[in-house]
Amino acid sequence: MRAQATPAKGAPSKPEVGPPRGSTVRILRPESYWYRDTGKVVTVDQSGIRYPIVVRFEKVNYAGVGTNNYALDEVEIVK
Repeated sequence: MRAQATPAKGAPSKPEVGPPRGSTVRILRPESYWYRDTGKVVTVDQSGIRYPIVVRFEKVNYAGVGTNNYALDEVEIVK
């Protein structure tokens, strides 16, 4: 097991990237099964990976999958 690094006291923490957890987002990736559909954000990885946003949908795709990862520019927050 690896211990997670914690910021030193007084050091500014990094700003959160991406939509907040639990928010509703619209998918903008054209080749996605859920293109222009909405889903809820499950997690947002802050480590800098390519597809950090995990979105869960009500509707499943042809393989029976109900979640997918997206890049920051492939989702927009729905009000």
